[in-house]
Amino acid sequence: MGNIKLKLTAISPIHIGSGEVYEPTNFVIDGGVLYEFRDEDFFENLSEIKRRKFLQIIEESRSDSFVRVHKFVKDNKDIAKRASKLQVRVTSGFQKEYDRRVGKISQIEGKNRFVFNRFEIQRIQRKQIKSKNGYIYAGYIVGSSLKGAISTAYQEYIYKKDGENALKEKFQAKGRDIYKNIFKEFKVPDSLVTKVSTKIGFALNKERFDYDFNNPQNNIKLSTYIEVINPKSEFIVDINYGSLNIEEILESCNSHYMPIFNSILSPKTDGKEEFSNEYLEDNFYEKYKNFKLKKNQYIIRVGKHSGARAVTIDGLREIKSKISGGGRSRKPNRWETREDETTIWFFGDNPKTNSNLLPFGWVICEKI
Repeated sequence: MGNIKLKLTAISPIHIGSGEVYEPTNFVIDGGVLYEFRDEDFFENLSEIKRRKFLQIIEESRSDSFVRVHKFVKDNKDIAKRASKLQVRVTSGFQKEYDRRVGKISQIEGKNRFVFNRFEIQRIQRKQIKSKNGYIYAGYIVGSSLKGAISTAYQEYIYKKDGENALKEKFQAKGRDIYKNIFKEFKVPDSLVTKVSTKIGFALNKERFDYDFNNPQNNIKLSTYIEVINPKSEFIVDINYGSLNIEEILESCNSHYMPIFNSILSPKTDGKEEFSNEYLEDNFYEKYKNFKLKKNQYIIRVGKHSGARAVTIDGLREIKSKISGGGRSRKPNRWETREDETTIWFFGDNPKTNSNLLPFGWVICEKI
């Protein structure tokens, strides 16, 4: 049974979600830091007068109750901070967004019907680890995410080398035949944390093949609130690869992911103008525009917003892209099948920016 130890270094923000969110009734943001607390701890730290006021807001059950609860928590931020068990840095733009939106009604619909900003933030996976001052809950790279990323690359390698029948035979066995799946013996545990920091900001969706230089505001599309593991975070993972060819597997990661990475920094992809590089942070672009992997290095992409190309096999991928009917014609939306996605997600400071952005999910792996 073969084993290999890899050092993982994040070179861009990573979001491996927990399926949970930060709720504004359980956090405040002050001085660029989110302070999360438990309901009971916050309540216990309130004075008797404030407890009665807080309970009154909840018991009245008005249409604007959530707004009032958010405002109450925000108005008592010093108490919330004392009760906090977790602190996370936020971008300056996120702090401004919180100050502007939380605890305020966004609009009124009809008589006594209020619409408020939920301001839920997608959380990363965390686990408890020992630190100098006790225990902390740290972000980490989940084993199943890492295994999935490597598996996709190796499946593409098998498909290109031996064909679709070989791919089905070696990888796509299910149910009672799962023992035939060769990656069943590829064991990837959750990573150990060497060095990690996290941040909360915005996930921003941008067009890859369309960029409006005359009206930059037209390049602003969707945005969501998101927590990420920061670049320069480091992890260790000890992989058991059984009887599989580990060198072949690791090299398949480079052949699958490196073209995708290069396309983000290139002005052209497969002969088409690519505008992803227009959004990139200058330092990131300068550092990686001519990037070459060392002999001992391998590149992968993990987590949310990795993009359809990263999670599908070149030659077999069929990515559905929506073509909007739009306009006054009221034609229904249509779908077309493509070999690449038309948009890309970046991590940024605020929802209105078109520059200084970072792509999601890139990790350099090194044998140690």
